[in-house]
Amino acid sequence: MTDSRKLEVYYHGRLVGYLAETPDHMVAFQYSDEWLRNGFSISPLSLPLNNNVFIPPEKCRQRFNGLFGVFADSLPDTWGELLLDRHLKTLGIDKGDISTIDRLAYIGQAGMGALEYFPVKESDFNLDASGLDYDQISLECEKVLSSKETDQLDMLYRLGGSSGGTRPKIWIREGDKDWIVKFPAGNDPAISGRREYAYSLCAKDCGIVMSETALADSSVCDGYFKTVRFDREKGKKIFCVTFSGLLEADFRAPSCDYGTYMKLIQMLTRDNREDKEQMYRVMCFNILTHNRDDHTKNFSFLYTNEKGWRLAPAYDLTYSDTYWGEHTTSVCGKGKDISDEDLIKTGVNGGLSKAFCKEVLNEIREKIGALSRYL
Repeated sequence: MTDSRKLEVYYHGRLVGYLAETPDHMVAFQYSDEWLRNGFSISPLSLPLNNNVFIPPEKCRQRFNGLFGVFADSLPDTWGELLLDRHLKTLGIDKGDISTIDRLAYIGQAGMGALEYFPVKESDFNLDASGLDYDQISLECEKVLSSKETDQLDMLYRLGGSSGGTRPKIWIREGDKDWIVKFPAGNDPAISGRREYAYSLCAKDCGIVMSETALADSSVCDGYFKTVRFDREKGKKIFCVTFSGLLEADFRAPSCDYGTYMKLIQMLTRDNREDKEQMYRVMCFNILTHNRDDHTKNFSFLYTNEKGWRLAPAYDLTYSDTYWGEHTTSVCGKGKDISDEDLIKTGVNGGLSKAFCKEVLNEIREKIGALSRYL
């Protein structure tokens, strides 16, 4: 690959490969020779470990701005993208004048997971949490969402310009832990942070693996939800890719079924039973607690040399709806009116016993009946 519009992709200081923009504005990828000798496939369904020059399929043009899904995961979503666009405007750069390659270069070393992109255009992200006033940050986030002027744009960009998701959030470091702190968006009720915290406690009580969670104090609402990042461990970056990135599935609309997720787990984890059981628990929890924003970016895999591919801890578990009134991920092809039989069938088809599926479903139903006690 000799295209001059090129980025190098690194993982823990090792050159993974190269990204280059094609004449039709897709972004091609090729592994480095060293990575081919000693690395792993960073996206097994789309980027097998060989020396081909890979061109993304046409579906990636609209879904991921011409990137393979695994690299699109590094880019910020709605909130981070808004901050980046506002930041570029202060530099006199129109958002329409930079390419997808440029956006990855702005993210550089600050994206989700462990992939890094060089040369970096900027490296000004600040994770220091000392002296932060969460209520003030929430107010400034509200100004940005309302297209009002704020003199704190630089701070918001440094703290959250590489973050994913729709809700405003910042990435901070406290001691040896990296945290995500979420703030209300749009018409979110004052209880939204406390509610997500309550859901996390209930989910853990239901046997669902999650990162550490907490509720930050506030004088203007019921608190801000905090959770430790599972793609960081004592400052070390962990390779992470969403189901959307692996499947190259549209996360903005219904595109997958929980049965597909079970098959993906079977394939990548070598049929790891613990991960299948976790997915079953999360599926049941989402359906029974009205978490309809269960799209393909709200599930991820981690990869380490020691464990290989494993399901990431659950995240974004809270009450949510969709404008079409159904779950984003279907169960047996159904987005609503999902029965116990549908849930159990999905688990059984994924290789779990019928007895286990029934027992877990009943356990979760019983425990979420006391969800209000966490509020």
